[in-house]
Amino acid sequence: MAACVVSQTALDYYRHSPLSKLENIRLVRLLPHEDEIAPIRCKILEYPLQDLSRQSAHAYEALSYVWGSEDDRQTIYIHPLDKNGSSSTGSLHVTKNLHAALLHLRDRCFDRILWIDAICINQADDTEKGHQVQSMARIYASANRVIVWLGEATNADDGAISALCNAAASKPSDSSAHSSILALLERPWFQRIWVSLSL
Repeated sequence: MAACVVSQTALDYYRHSPLSKLENIRLVRLLPHEDEIAPIRCKILEYPLQDLSRQSAHAYEALSYVWGSEDDRQTIYIHPLDKNGSSSTGSLHVTKNLHAALLHLRDRCFDRILWIDAICINQADDTEKGHQVQSMARIYASANRVIVWLGEATNADDGAISALCNAAASKPSDSSAHSSILALLERPWFQRIWVSLSL
């Protein structure tokens, strides 16, 4: 199936609507597509963070990743929540690393509900950004699960994963396996300060 291309000139740049309460968060509904290279499309919804502690809370996954280079940004498309809404589809530019993560996370058939800092936090609003950053520990703790995106796979990754599984099972591994593990641990995600502090 061919990818559907939307003209960027026909779209406005997406602007976040203000949160109705500072305690609320935004969630991304990543829309499915059968074509794995089709443009990324999603919807953004607001959700009360305090409701996430209830058993009936909306299940979501939180993405932990490295933003990566600001160069070569990729376009994703934010659609209105419903057909009756007055807002139109807008484009949002994300880093290449986040775009790659979204392509891998997108399902062929089902929506996926995610919290992603670069999309869910209005990066142009310092007040909101400050408040949301203070709530990040709670946002991650309230997630159904946290997905760690280390980046695109490399040839050494299989060896590193096998070696880690062998180590967990107390099986011996060779020096090349140790090199693979070290290469994996040198990924930028492990260099982030809150990751380094918790290791």
